[in-house]
Formats: sequence, structure tokens, C-alpha cells
Amino acid sequence: MSVLGIVILAGTGLLTGSFLNLVSDRLYRKKDFVAGRSYCEFCKHTLSSWDLIPVFSFLFLNGKCRYCRKKLSLLYPISELLTAAIFVFAYFLISYRNLEIIYLPYFLIGFSLLIVIFLSDYKYYEIPFNTVIFGVIFSFIYRVLFLQNLTSENYIYELASILGIGLFFYLIIFLSRGGMGGGDFKLSFFISIFLGFPKNVYAIYYSFVIGGIFALILLVGGKKGLKAKIPFGPFMILGTLLSLLI
Repeated sequence: MSVLGIVILAGTGLLTGSFLNLVSDRLYRKKDFVAGRSYCEFCKHTLSSWDLIPVFSFLFLNGKCRYCRKKLSLLYPISELLTAAIFVFAYFLISYRNLEIIYLPYFLIGFSLLIVIFLSDYKYYEIPFNTVIFGVIFSFIYRVLFLQNLTSENYIYELASILGIGLFFYLIIFLSRGGMGGGDFKLSFFISIFLGFPKNVYAIYYSFVIGGIFALILLVGGKKGLKAKIPFGPFMILGTLLSLLI
């Protein structure tokens, strides 16, 4: 891919990141994210095209709504930039691992679903069930039809890892009595099918390592107590990216 192609891919990531933020908000509010204009969450004023340019609008407006001047969350430009970076990461991943280009749409769509889940769990402590289900169905069908890596030789390992990871999360939820949410249990199936064996096992391992380090930092710093609620979905998604990177 040329430099221009990478720039276009990054630009697509910026636009997609802006849309995914909207999706996460409207899924939580049980609103349609396809129809309807974007509006300010504070004053409900309909936003113009100039208000919706990824990153640029936030910087140009000094991080405030053009109409009511309320301060906007930094999560908007950060998620847009991260989505752009992840889109470019997807290309370099398949290039580095000498994968066929058919993997690119698979990663782009899969990562987009994971970003929606990341934002939803981070902001609202809720993992949208419909997004997880769509991710499971998409990953399975795409792999069977296009990637052809669910062969008879590794089918048993794939199935065993998916069920094993699911059982692992179920036991944690049961033993902790609500210490971990059911959304994480469902997300584990999406990640397991999306990555396949053995990357799914590595992803879960990395997620607990990252989550444990983060929780320890918060405890030592006095930011959170032992019974504080911390969303685990973002750590599972970071573990997913890390398993693909290493």
C-alpha cells in the first residue's frame, strides 16, 4: 500500500471513530444510531457538518460546544485518533505476517465492533449484547467463508479453547458473586472466535495481567477501593490487540 493509501485508511479510521462514539452512546440510550442527525448532549442543538470533523472540530472549538459552550469530553478526539491508529495497525499487521488482503476487512470490522464495546463499557459499564452477538456471527461466518482456517485439523482446539475460556469466565462470575459482569462472559466468546486458538488464550491472559496492574496502581494511588467497580471489557480488548501484536 502506498503512503496515500495509508493516509486514506487513517482518514477512514478518524471518520469511523467519530461514528463509533455515536453508536456507543445511542446503544446505551436505546436510540437509533443510523437515522437522525447528531446533536449536542447538553443543549440538544443539531450539529452542523463543521462541528463533526474528527479531531479538527474539537481543537477548533477549544473542546466546547459551539452553541452552549459546555466542555466536551476528551474521549471524542482520543477515540477518533485511536481508531485511525488501529486501522493502520490492521494493515501493518497483515503486511508483517504476510497475510492475504482478505484479512483487512475482517480486522477493520472486528476492531470497529470491539471499539464500540470498549467505549460502551468504559463510559457506561455496559457491554452491548447485540454488538457481541453480531461480532460472534460475523467472525464465524467470515472465517468459514473467506479465511478457511476452521479446518478439521484445528477444529477441536478451536472449540475447546472457546468453551474453556467461557467456562473460566463463568466460574469467576460464580465464585466472585457478581465481581465480574455477564457482559465479560459474552465478550469472551466474541474474542475467542475472532482470534482463534491459541491467540484467544493469550488475549485473556494479557487482559488479566493488564487489568491486574491497572487495579494495583489505582489501589496504591488511593483512586479506588477494593470494592470499586472497574470495567474489565477494555482490558479484554487491549489483550486482544496485544495478542495480535506479539
